[in-house]
Amino acid sequence: MSMHAIESLVEYSVITTATASPVPPLAQSICYSLYQIQNQLDCGYTVLRVRDELEQLGYLSLLPPEQLPEPERSEARRLAVEGGFLKDGTYVDGCSGKCCVTAGTALWKKLLEMGVLPVSAKAELRLLDPLELAEQIVPLASKALAEGDKRGADTLGHWYAFFPLLCVVEGLDDDNAPEPERIQALLRLLAVPEAFEVAGAYGKEMDFDFEEEEMSFLAGWETPYNQWKEKQESLFPEFCKRIMYKLIEKHDFAGADRYASLTGDENDPSRLLHRCVVSFACHQWLKAQEPGTLPPERLLSLLEVKEGLEYLSGLPLTEQELATCRIYLLQTLVLLGDYPATIEMQRSLFTEAINKLEQYPEGETKQIQQIALSISYYQMLYTNLPDDYPSKKEWIRKGFPGLMELPGIKRICGELLPEMPQMADTLQGYMEQCDALIQYLK
Repeated sequence: MSMHAIESLVEYSVITTATASPVPPLAQSICYSLYQIQNQLDCGYTVLRVRDELEQLGYLSLLPPEQLPEPERSEARRLAVEGGFLKDGTYVDGCSGKCCVTAGTALWKKLLEMGVLPVSAKAELRLLDPLELAEQIVPLASKALAEGDKRGADTLGHWYAFFPLLCVVEGLDDDNAPEPERIQALLRLLAVPEAFEVAGAYGKEMDFDFEEEEMSFLAGWETPYNQWKEKQESLFPEFCKRIMYKLIEKHDFAGADRYASLTGDENDPSRLLHRCVVSFACHQWLKAQEPGTLPPERLLSLLEVKEGLEYLSGLPLTEQELATCRIYLLQTLVLLGDYPATIEMQRSLFTEAINKLEQYPEGETKQIQQIALSISYYQMLYTNLPDDYPSKKEWIRKGFPGLMELPGIKRICGELLPEMPQMADTLQGYMEQCDALIQYLK
């Protein structure tokens, strides 16, 4: 595991502590304990990344070599240009030439006794264990997040991801486990979606076997994250579909295809269906463009769309997916100019719809549905077949078994108007469509 994550945990924790209002009384001890933990791991020297915050909290003092006692003064002068560490581990910054004195070190204590550091820098330092640290920092981060500071989420996420590791470093196990109530109280503060979004970047590091590590006091720690992750994974395909349709509207078909590809794995029918939808939309759009305009390279050809949709039509899809598949297959046949196949498929689809409608109880609701189904049949023939198709008018005139004829639709709509005033606009619209189609057939 990269220790950069622990460095980030320390930095976010320092920022959270420094920006808290009020600053906690144990601020210096918090910083001291954080860097004690960091020093136990394979981390770099990162104190200067949050220099301002550490100075504000009284943990860090930047002093020129002249203010140091011997032998540190001479050592610091030699390191002032290139930077490096004194024998006691104190860092000399090569950029500023100053010595980074941190609370709790031998040099810090010596400088306090000499009066070089102000009395305000003197504090009774406590080495806090990981749980005590978390109990100090996590409530501050939770409050910051509630007030709109997104850095609070970074702090919470890192503590959720790495608290178990810090327990391992501390040597906590079932023999010296903290009280369950404290662990659960901490988990309640950490188990929020904003924290999980941050922690999710460290998914592998959170794969702990607490029983094997003899840390059963952390049993269930990963449960809220796993539940959140499962929910997010179930929502992700829907998110991709929404973005896909938005990109189709913008004619960004390459982008739409990328999101369609994310709706499932390579064997998921939903992935193929949505890639077909994107490719169909692109080919339909190309019909209105200048000759020679090419689709993006990765998109399916129109024949591949047809083959894909025909394959999907034979699979046990959801009702909504099957309906989408059939609608796009029908429109693909139209776009290919295969009008006999278009008519055959339309008649097949309406045969199924009529059989379903016959199962409805008699009444006005069924009558309205019969009208709507009949009108849609004639309108689809009118729209899908070009005007120069030889038998277009003949197909519309002959109607279809189980559907109303155009004059009959208009007559029944007129009869229903006074009986169903709430449907007046819909019925009037059906009558106007009938008039237009009847006029076309003359």
